[in-house]
Amino acid sequence: MMADESSNDGDGTLTINILSSLPEGEPQGSFVIKVSPMATGRDLLRLVCKEARVPVHPHYVLHTTEGALVPMNQQLLSISSIKEGKNLHWNTSENTQFAEGKCWNSYWFMAILSLLIGCVGLIAVVYIYKRTADNTQYGIVFDAGSSHTAMFIYKWDGGKINLTAVATQDGAKCKSDGEGISSYANNPDDAGPSLKKCLDSAMGRIPSDLHDSTPVYLGATAGMRLLQKENSTASDAVLDSVRDTISSYTFKFSDPKKQARILTGSEEGAFSWITSNYITGTFHVHPSTDFVVPDLFVRSLGALDLGGASTQISFIPNNTKTTHDEEYIVDMGLYGTNYSLYTHSFLCYGVNEAALRLQAVLVKAANFSTNVSNPCAPEGSALNVTHGSIFSSACAQSTFGNMISPPDDMDQDTVYNFYGESNATACRALVTEHLFNFSAHCNYTSCSFNGIYQPPLFGDYYAFSSYFYLMEFLNLTSSDRVQYAGFTNATSSLCAKNWTEVQAMKTEVKENLPWYCFQSIYIDAILVDGYKFDPSTTWNSIHFVESISGTDAGWSLGFILKESNLLPVTTVTKDLNTVTFSLLVVLFCAFIFITFFFVLWARRFQRSSRRTTSFQGNRYGAI
Repeated sequence: MMADESSNDGDGTLTINILSSLPEGEPQGSFVIKVSPMATGRDLLRLVCKEARVPVHPHYVLHTTEGALVPMNQQLLSISSIKEGKNLHWNTSENTQFAEGKCWNSYWFMAILSLLIGCVGLIAVVYIYKRTADNTQYGIVFDAGSSHTAMFIYKWDGGKINLTAVATQDGAKCKSDGEGISSYANNPDDAGPSLKKCLDSAMGRIPSDLHDSTPVYLGATAGMRLLQKENSTASDAVLDSVRDTISSYTFKFSDPKKQARILTGSEEGAFSWITSNYITGTFHVHPSTDFVVPDLFVRSLGALDLGGASTQISFIPNNTKTTHDEEYIVDMGLYGTNYSLYTHSFLCYGVNEAALRLQAVLVKAANFSTNVSNPCAPEGSALNVTHGSIFSSACAQSTFGNMISPPDDMDQDTVYNFYGESNATACRALVTEHLFNFSAHCNYTSCSFNGIYQPPLFGDYYAFSSYFYLMEFLNLTSSDRVQYAGFTNATSSLCAKNWTEVQAMKTEVKENLPWYCFQSIYIDAILVDGYKFDPSTTWNSIHFVESISGTDAGWSLGFILKESNLLPVTTVTKDLNTVTFSLLVVLFCAFIFITFFFVLWARRFQRSSRRTTSFQGNRYGAI
């Protein structure tokens, strides 16, 4: 403080009232001290001690009523807390520790409190905003195929785009216990429980508060289509068991007959087409994937699916006006656009049913004797199959253009011993002659086989399921494009191997080893001779894939996308709108910012106190 503001005496001195706060036995009372503004705090303390007639002790200090210590080495003129008539307290350093610590702790307390308010408030606001902004919906789809059942979980934002969800696969698929549900024809009550493992998994993977809004669907494909054709009572019983099991869970299953049903072949093909085009971005909506076909270059992708009991081909023709039969066209709307899709499903043309048909042909050629040669199997292999296992399938007896009728008196337990010959030429002749009818009359401008209409191929195609598994076994999947020459060379090499050599080949499905030669020749026939993929041109438009960026290729994703058109759009009312959220974030960030000022003040006061204490330890000898 300036001298003219500090003094009102004519001689330029300050009058300071000193109040003793010393303990008992020390000087008591008050002292009026006149001192020059140029004097230091040490000089003032010396005058007080002189007035009280006591020596200066190292533990004596002067402090303000607020508890601030008077610096001993600083001139009174520069100490803002000392003014004319100001009251100061005379005390010991021991008695002032409490006051000093209280002031110091107050700054740190305010810093900690401000930091806590800022951090806790910021975390709470962000959590509330993100929680209420989450509008995720889930859907469960069971793909009940002929050989196994797999469960897929999909999730999407409830807002949708033009009434269709933008969904992604949530985690890996779950394979149910046992074989396909059609295998439970003789014990249908066991079909439903086979799904429990995957349903239990879904209970843990989907948030519990969303269980009652998560729909469950089961689509049964060719295996159940065959069972329905052969024994509708058994297929109904299997579906009833499945529906009862799903209904016992807390998921949304309000319409069991629609949510668990047998898909038509056209539906299966159409849903596979939706999946292929969705995950590659050709619908102009892009889920979270790093594999996207540029929209400008691809109109749409075709889908080729080869299962155990059926196969499907689906694509949009270059000119839909040339389509002659509405039976082969599926019209659908997705993301605000209408599509006219050619699709056809060939029941019994899956790899397992085709193999049964081959065995039936071979048994008939052997006049139903028990020893049967199989040119499609490796030389040295032997496979024992009962008569009932082959001829109980409708596919084995019919569907392929001509009937195979075994003798009426044949024992169903008769065992046929199939021994391999490793004869690719004979195998190819059997496949093309007995599994396809390439000479059937075509009533349209173009056909595939069996007189079935198919427009000219157009665009690229995704081939999955058994198409991919066969190429993977042949070690041809380093790229999704397989050169036709490489495929035929691998087929020739495989079909020339004996059983010992084939057994040495790597595969996760050992029971398929005797059948891979047949599958190679069969796939060659259906793609080239059947669908008319030219080995030198259109064959190169086929992409053999299992999954794309974590999403399995198949019909289940396409099913949930199409089904999402019927699901209600969900919206969530936010507890915090964006403006309020932003203001609260600024407020709590300000608390965190203020913390630094409190820390600065606390550290500054701490340094000041240390300087004062340092002086007190040395001043007695200097006074």
